[in-house]
Amino acid sequence: MLNILKKIIKNSAIFGLGTISTKLAGFILLPIYVSYITVEDYGILAITEITSLILVALISLKIDTAFFRWYCDESFIKKQKSIFFSALIIILIIGVLSFFILYPFSKNLSLLLFSTDKYSYILELMLLSSIFQVFVLIIQYLMRAQEKAILFSVTTLIKVVVTLLLTILFIVKFNRGIEGIYEALITSQLIFFIAIAKYIWDNIEFKIDKNIVYDMLKFSLPLILAEISGILFNVTDRYVLIFLDSMSNVGIYSFGVKISNTIRVFLYTSAMMAITPMIYQYINKPGNKRFYSKLLTYFAFVIMFSVITLSAFSKEIIELFAKKQEYQAAWEVIPFLSLGIFFGIMKDISLTGLNITKKTKIIAVVIFSMAMFNILISLILVKYFSIIGAALSSIVTKMISFIILYKYAQKYYRIPYEISKLIKIIIIGVLILVASAVLTLSNLNILIVLLFKLLLVLLFPVILYFFNFFEPIELERIKETWNNWKNPKNFKKNIRKIKPK
Repeated sequence: MLNILKKIIKNSAIFGLGTISTKLAGFILLPIYVSYITVEDYGILAITEITSLILVALISLKIDTAFFRWYCDESFIKKQKSIFFSALIIILIIGVLSFFILYPFSKNLSLLLFSTDKYSYILELMLLSSIFQVFVLIIQYLMRAQEKAILFSVTTLIKVVVTLLLTILFIVKFNRGIEGIYEALITSQLIFFIAIAKYIWDNIEFKIDKNIVYDMLKFSLPLILAEISGILFNVTDRYVLIFLDSMSNVGIYSFGVKISNTIRVFLYTSAMMAITPMIYQYINKPGNKRFYSKLLTYFAFVIMFSVITLSAFSKEIIELFAKKQEYQAAWEVIPFLSLGIFFGIMKDISLTGLNITKKTKIIAVVIFSMAMFNILISLILVKYFSIIGAALSSIVTKMISFIILYKYAQKYYRIPYEISKLIKIIIIGVLILVASAVLTLSNLNILIVLLFKLLLVLLFPVILYFFNFFEPIELERIKETWNNWKNPKNFKKNIRKIKPK
């Protein structure tokens, strides 16, 4: 288990460089956005971004996930290049058809979403960038499947730097607004394709295996419904806010979402880039179920600790990034959104058993049902509680989804998850969140408030310790790690040790 963890840490760190660089660019751009873009325009940007997510899911047919599943299967090693080529061809056909079908309706969509057709050009740019993004994703899936962590990070970094520089140029220098954001993104995507052209060429074989294509589509098509449903219950709150509230509140809420989502991007997404191939690779290996079980426990601990930290200092973080008063209210939704992200990640990890047994139809049905439920509960809560209601609907939907999918996953592929530890994490975490919120709303001196918030954050692992959360071997490893890393002079030596035997 220790060697597996070392491999995860090593690959997660490298894959994470690419993911973190993308998020870091977003952080750098946030002060620019809130300085040069009104809160209403930020709301419009948020709506186009979530609409793009739906388009990417539709255009991709989730063939990228199927490709990853078949490419990592040891029985298809000799057909890997043809599998990649087949996936590219499918995406190319769907991408071209999508562009010519949707492009003529850009004004209609602008009227539907924003009650004016003046944003049709932005939607056209969004459509083009969405198609390009599908190709970017399938190429990055190939890098992950091959565990080309360095290549992934370098090419992603190039794309991020170009996007960052061009976005700043277009917004600050040329005052292009939201249009400039998408123009910069499309340019960076084209440069990414040029930079990676040889790698693509070296990994394709001009051959389409009809049987494999059929099997991949059979696997992926149910996932489209699950993916779109998943996106909907992640973004329904913002669509509901458009029709029941104001665009300015959409902007405030979306700003809070952007800050809260750093938990998923920095910690979960980068780590899963390294872990996902291993989940499939260890299907038939001894000790695999303990590995799957510990994934849920360790992620629950790390994510909840991050939720507590971010939520405790949410007001200060918002004030740091947004000087305009109109953005300040975003801190109020961050604790709710962050807790929703926690349950969303628990739900994703609990899907391991269903993915291994290829029960993707169950995932699709459950997620679709929960998406419909989220629409209903969002309509009710947003009407009475505005942006707080939207955040509450996120928590409720994701928590129920986790419970239902966990039950189904255990039915078809039982994994001995440490549920008692998970319950301890949730109860203690929520209590600390409530205490930190009380401190934020108090009239105490700011330095005293910050000190007590820091103490609350640090209390989380301590309280868990007294509730027998950690196993003796885990405490031993923590102590060993501390002894190895507490001396800065040993950093270089310790980093070299982080590799599996």
